[in-house]
Amino acid sequence: MNNSIIKHKFGKSTDTYDENAYAQKEIAGKLAALISALYPHTPEIILEIGCGTGLLTKNILPLFAHAYYYLNDINDKVEFLMDSLFPKSNYTFIGGDAQSVDFPDKIDLLVSSSTLQWFDNLDVFADKAHRSLSPKGYMFLSAFGKNNLKEIREITGTGLEYPSSDYLRNLFSDGFEPVHLSEEEIPVFFDSATDILSHFRRTGVNAGCSGIMRTQSKLKSFCNKYDKMFSDGTKVILTYNPIYLVLKKI
Repeated sequence: MNNSIIKHKFGKSTDTYDENAYAQKEIAGKLAALISALYPHTPEIILEIGCGTGLLTKNILPLFAHAYYYLNDINDKVEFLMDSLFPKSNYTFIGGDAQSVDFPDKIDLLVSSSTLQWFDNLDVFADKAHRSLSPKGYMFLSAFGKNNLKEIREITGTGLEYPSSDYLRNLFSDGFEPVHLSEEEIPVFFDSATDILSHFRRTGVNAGCSGIMRTQSKLKSFCNKYDKMFSDGTKVILTYNPIYLVLKKI
């Protein structure tokens, strides 16, 4: 996936993301609940990959208010949003692609919500995370699975290559002990396919749909097909497929 496209799309949606990221907000809350239930320590240093506008950050900050936070995102525009959550002395913002930026050392807790599917090389991420985590380090991750936005793929035959649960389990099998792995589908309902495309633009999710509908005729054809194929009579459905993964460094 072209990083410049990802940065551009999410940069454009910074101001509209929170009020339109229905599934992502639910996922962040569920990931935070897993952290609260399964993380056995009091972390001194936390690294969040893909903090975005702070959906997960806001959920875990009350749990670990005294930790020091490193917050990473490819979209530099979100740094100012973190200023409203933290005193400057309590966090550092690391701008850039998480696959290429340096991670801090001795991380106790690494978290990431709805981000990993954008990576070209998850092996690089897994290796960097393992080297950067402290001996008692944990990772709490969510990514999107094979059925994510399956309606879009069925119509267009294109989309991101999403990882499977088995792939993620095997990816982290060297150096990590799996603590939790689960998967679900979250249906989100809209009035029409046109509203779904608006949802994509307002959340930056259209970074994964670039080039699919380049002309008005293709756009109209897509919307007509979607409204016919995925309507329950009153609404049309869009499916998100989050995978939740908890790992302990060994």
